[in-house]
Amino acid sequence: MTYLYLKADIYPNPSKREEAEAAYSELMRASLAEPGCLLYDLVADQEHPQVWHMFEKWESRAAWNEHMESEHVAKIQRLEPQLIVAPTKLNFYTSVPSPADR
Repeated sequence: MTYLYLKADIYPNPSKREEAEAAYSELMRASLAEPGCLLYDLVADQEHPQVWHMFEKWESRAAWNEHMESEHVAKIQRLEPQLIVAPTKLNFYTSVPSPADR
């Protein structure tokens, strides 16, 4: 099976860090409850702690597309202008089939 992976590079506003942590924690909880969501985790970059990375794994692009239409995604998109200092960068990946999947 081929999965959709996403790494979102997030640049939180240092003066709004606690608010950003709370908002993204709420987003993670809601997203993990969605059908097709296999991983949704927020981490700080060890070399650049001012940058966060959201790692996601979805059963399919269709599941991710539905996620993007959810109220919790709309909510974070409304909040982000106050919580981040630069646009979030989305990096998409797909799994490479293993020999067992061929």
